[in-house]
Amino acid sequence: MNKNPFYASTYNGRDFYHIAAADRLLSVQRFTLEQCQAALELPDLQKSVIAALERRIRKLEKEAACISS
Repeated sequence: MNKNPFYASTYNGRDFYHIAAADRLLSVQRFTLEQCQAALELPDLQKSVIAALERRIRKLEKEAACISS
């Protein structure tokens, strides 16, 4: 598995990644907790993407807490 959660596809043997904030924001909506944490470790993330990742992490942790209760 690719370590960059913003991986988009492979074309002619080259990996491509979402780099535009709008594309990344759409990707975050489907991320798992592990993918969110990995994405936060990437350099040069847009502020809006960081905020979306942090919101997604809070949501996933809240859902996990409700399930385990």
